[in-house]
Amino acid sequence: MRIIYVEDYFDADAGYQINELLKIKSNNQIFLICSKDMSPFHKEYNQEQKEKDKKFEEKFNIKLIRIEIYFKIGTRIFYKNLIQEIKKINPDILFLHGIGDFKDLYFLLSSKKKYLIFRDCHMSWIASKNKFAKLYYKFYALTFAKIINKTSKYQKIYALGKEEKEYLEKLGIDSKKIQMLPHGYNEKIYYKDNRAREEIRKELKIQKEDILISYIGKFDNLKKPHLNLEIFIELGKSYIEKNKIKFLFLGPKQNKYMDEVFYPILEKIDFENRIIIEEGKSSEELNKYYNASDICLWPQETTLSSIHAQVTGTTCVMESHSSNIERVVDNKNLFEIGNLNSALEVLKNIIENKKYLKESLIPEELKNREYHIQIKTLYEEWEALLKK
Repeated sequence: MRIIYVEDYFDADAGYQINELLKIKSNNQIFLICSKDMSPFHKEYNQEQKEKDKKFEEKFNIKLIRIEIYFKIGTRIFYKNLIQEIKKINPDILFLHGIGDFKDLYFLLSSKKKYLIFRDCHMSWIASKNKFAKLYYKFYALTFAKIINKTSKYQKIYALGKEEKEYLEKLGIDSKKIQMLPHGYNEKIYYKDNRAREEIRKELKIQKEDILISYIGKFDNLKKPHLNLEIFIELGKSYIEKNKIKFLFLGPKQNKYMDEVFYPILEKIDFENRIIIEEGKSSEELNKYYNASDICLWPQETTLSSIHAQVTGTTCVMESHSSNIERVVDNKNLFEIGNLNSALEVLKNIIENKKYLKESLIPEELKNREYHIQIKTLYEEWEALLKK
């Protein structure tokens, strides 16, 4: 099969679902079309990123095509020459990531294409905060959803979780059109590795008896890692020293957020010798840091990293959103949304009851999310549809 993925924003270093889909090797010809806009990753598309794209292509045997855009509204992109690029490749399968954007105009309001089109939905309720959301749901249900439900222009729309499925249904899309394709992990990239744990802890000067609590992700006003600092302040210096706790902050940083929010709080801390701040790493390097960590604490919203961390045996602490309830195996480690005191109590319970000690096996609930398993099934379904 000749397969095109269209993902508006792409970073070769990231560990999002699109990256994982592209890394699963097969006998198919794989293409990725994306924009040159890397602002969601707090990066610019420069020569360094071009080199990373090239290495990604070579390593995973795909063709990566970045094209210009006319404009964007919010995060929704209107491409230049998208249809022309697709026609040149002449695919069997076109997988358009995301839904409810300008690509609906391209493909729902045009004549039937020779290739099969699939879409997916990454939208969780926590990310759907627009004040016009209800009006948008109604408009979509009365227009595009009707075309989706009554025609075969989109073969399937994949939901990456329960919230995403609820969101699609809110848009008016018939449940018969929706299929689950849950967030997962690649077992060749994320796995338990005692040697990596020892290597990184030695590099970071973390002793064997130390408890390492990590934040691994983006530093901005959406993810708010500064809330971790506030929680750690509440733990108190004597508690931290008594329990031999150290803290790691790792990820790409938005300069304005760091200068105006994160660093001012950091300056108030009297246990700065126990805090380590690292730059962002590629997704394939992160396995070492998840292994080195005992606890990962994400104070706001949700993240795919929770699955990657749990595969290495790391305990995850997050807000009690539906997406996190679905992904975090031990729901007792979830805290009340927006309640830092609740987060503090969960964290202390894990520390004092030694619940952070590494598990040796991948939780059963996560095994079927492994991407080699999911992609094999996906490609078999596509091949069957093409034969009809």
